[in-house]
Amino acid sequence: MIVLNLTLDGIYGFDDFSINFTYPKKIVNSIIENENLAGRERFRYKKALVLMGANATGKTSLGKALLCIFSYMVTGNSAPLYEMLSSDKGSFCIDFVNGDYRLQRLSAEIDRVKSDVAIQYQSAEIGIMDSYEKCAAKLTDYTKEATRTANSLKKLIGDIKYRFAYPEIEKALKLTRTNKHILLKTLRAVIGTLDPTLQDIRISRDLKDTFIIRRGDAEMIIQEGRLLNREMLSSGTAEGIDVAIFLAAILAKESSFYYCDEYFSYIQSDIEKRIFGIMVDHIGDNEQLIFTTHNTDMLDLNLPKHSYVFLRKWLEDGRYKVSAISASEVLKRNTDSLRNAVENDVFASLPQDSLLDELEMGWEDELTRCTDVKSVAELTRSSSVRNFKTDFCKLKVKDCRAMLERHKLNVGKLWMTGVPENFGFIENNGTQIKLD
Repeated sequence: MIVLNLTLDGIYGFDDFSINFTYPKKIVNSIIENENLAGRERFRYKKALVLMGANATGKTSLGKALLCIFSYMVTGNSAPLYEMLSSDKGSFCIDFVNGDYRLQRLSAEIDRVKSDVAIQYQSAEIGIMDSYEKCAAKLTDYTKEATRTANSLKKLIGDIKYRFAYPEIEKALKLTRTNKHILLKTLRAVIGTLDPTLQDIRISRDLKDTFIIRRGDAEMIIQEGRLLNREMLSSGTAEGIDVAIFLAAILAKESSFYYCDEYFSYIQSDIEKRIFGIMVDHIGDNEQLIFTTHNTDMLDLNLPKHSYVFLRKWLEDGRYKVSAISASEVLKRNTDSLRNAVENDVFASLPQDSLLDELEMGWEDELTRCTDVKSVAELTRSSSVRNFKTDFCKLKVKDCRAMLERHKLNVGKLWMTGVPENFGFIENNGTQIKLD
């Protein structure tokens, strides 16, 4: 399964949303090999995609929408489609390739009130010289064939193999003989890196599909891909087991589409980068990996700029909207720095932390109230209020006193916090205040 384009409307908070997973020009000397459909060199797609954005911009929701759509393709059950609606109606359109040389497009209008899903299905053969755009122009409608019977759509699409990684999703790996040894090797590498005291990891002889981790006399059990006594490990190590299972699935070629959603919250940044690199190295032909993260150190990886997509949310006409922007759409030159662009919020993807400023403004507000300035920036001639603290701390004591006197600081009015409701004076010392 390769996803090429997705539009969502009225789905999980996405309104008139579109994200594209293709790119127009072949990248010379890219570390990601064969970023095209095997046998179709011009049919290019993003094989490994790093999806970034502030909290609540839709990184997790995007994966959940894809999971619901895939589930519908596999089972024909429309219940997951109703669950992802933001209101009573919604729609999606997905372009994909699934194991052959056909570009497929599935569109759906979903009505929860009427319990109705109206689909449209199109497909086109991908020619040797076709790009995604060229082939998309040839799409032919096969809706009649797709809706003939309950299983018609599933037969036209073909078998889909996918794996999603969320904290609430089961992490079991189908354990064939080969997969057991791949998972064992992966567990030893990942867990041993995160916690050097956990070197004794082995396959249980007595329990089916079970791995045993030993630390001294203590045993931790992983059965059918699930850690049974999670409380015995640190958060990072327990999370590392989930990461190892996901990585083993890639190494074992269990699926062709992988979505890893912020699986490294408790794991060191360098380890996240290293494991992601291993994932990228093992994504094979006609496979795809979407990897969401908040870790800005991922920007330093030597990936093509089109491998980075940023989600951003803004308020428009009283409603929040989300859009996706690829770094390659903005940064056109090889010398453009992705990290500098992100730090300067070129993609408008950084969190809006203006509300936090109010928590930091106590000292500044008091100084403004107790002097003759309208902004504390005037006291230090700072370029902004945010720079005031730094500039204030640089002042010498003599210069600071002179500055405060010059601006008529009234010490009697200065309270660093709100005035206590009840207070008095310490006996025999009329200048010290006692809070009740």
